[in-house]
Amino acid sequence: MKKLITAISLAAVMAVPAVAQDTNAPSQAAPSASRSADEAVTTTPAERVLASKLLNESVRNKANESIGDINDMVIDKSGKVAQVIVGVGGFLGLGEKDVALSFDQLSFATDNDGDLTVTTEATKESLQSAPAYEKPGARRQ
Repeated sequence: MKKLITAISLAAVMAVPAVAQDTNAPSQAAPSASRSADEAVTTTPAERVLASKLLNESVRNKANESIGDINDMVIDKSGKVAQVIVGVGGFLGLGEKDVALSFDQLSFATDNDGDLTVTTEATKESLQSAPAYEKPGARRQ
């Protein structure tokens, strides 16, 4: 379980685009996959976000209305976030269904207080009428 959470965290950190980036700043090389233990990364750059910050984050539409919240993320074989699982509908978690959105359907930014905001072009109605996401290995009844 610890490895899964770590993998999700790392994938989310690597996949979230920069929100406010200086285009004149020198480029930074991607971290090497073959780092030794004494070269371990000890901080998260400001343009990245931890997966733990994304989980349970509210997803808003362009009218700034909450249309769901992030329940999970799907990581592809290359280690990138492929889909974000958004819980929609229901009340206090009851009657909620999960819907998968591709990562590129979401936009990430920070508000004036430095808090993360997640938005999408999707509407509450389109997500509620979308097919429910089924976790791999889930039993069909």
